[in-house]
Amino acid sequence: MMLYKKILVAVDGSEGSFDALRNGIEIARNSGAELTLLYAMNKSVQPAYSSVYPVGMTDPASVREEVKEAQVSEERFGEEILNKAQNRVDPDIKTTTALLHGNPPATICAYAEKNNIDLIVIGNRGHSGLKKLFLGSVSQKVVSDALQPVLVAK
Repeated sequence: MMLYKKILVAVDGSEGSFDALRNGIEIARNSGAELTLLYAMNKSVQPAYSSVYPVGMTDPASVREEVKEAQVSEERFGEEILNKAQNRVDPDIKTTTALLHGNPPATICAYAEKNNIDLIVIGNRGHSGLKKLFLGSVSQKVVSDALQPVLVAK
């Protein structure tokens, strides 16, 4: 068995991501690895009803404000998810967190490459709207694009 020194666990608040976290914790405990918990959010966060009103029928200033509020809300959600994940990790496992903006699969892979991650652990299904109908679109993209080994937790 390869000894891992740095493990990245992608979390999004879904049960699948917490399954991944349990696997990541176990591997870190057995290998003495550092654990990084990462929450990646899309760059363009929109208000929940953004497609309801035609663009010409809203005030641009109020739309910008609502987009800003949606981004702040998404960041808070990400921070909450990272805190919940951090609270599940044994205190004796060195753990860091990262809240990043960008396309989740690309952000996960880029972070792993830049930070010399040895193993990426990800759930097979997470929060991705209609994409939930497909077999883990984010995890599938990470598996195909990552340069590191990827463990997909079920």
